[in-house]
Amino acid sequence: MSNDDLMDTTTLLEHRKQIVNFSKDLFRICGIEFARTSELQRQISGAFLFGLVFAHGRMNSLAPAEVHALAITMLQDILGYSVAQAGAFSTRLIEASEAGPDDTMNPIIHRGIDGHRQLTTGQLDSLRKNLLDIFNALDAPYVG
Repeated sequence: MSNDDLMDTTTLLEHRKQIVNFSKDLFRICGIEFARTSELQRQISGAFLFGLVFAHGRMNSLAPAEVHALAITMLQDILGYSVAQAGAFSTRLIEASEAGPDDTMNPIIHRGIDGHRQLTTGQLDSLRKNLLDIFNALDAPYVG
């Protein structure tokens, strides 16, 4: 392993930590206790967080493969998916991001992109409304 590879790995690990912190902040700000979420709410959260990961990757000039790796680890670290589940769901999310607005996941991903901006600029009320409104629109309100 070269020094460049070691540097890239260290950087990717730092990004992974940031994504975990963003995700935990999102749930805290929205008042969501993960253990009390439904499968639909976890899928919505996964798509939203995928958008957040995408935006983070763009802001930090990460390669698509690095963003994909961060998405997989986010699904494992935050949503508790197995490696196989995270790989399959991340592939589904990538397909949805390319499918356009006819795929329900696509607008959720875009709301997650907005969520990254809201989170990093301190627009916490807007961030809370952003995610919880998706839950409500898809008949999956979070009741905590």
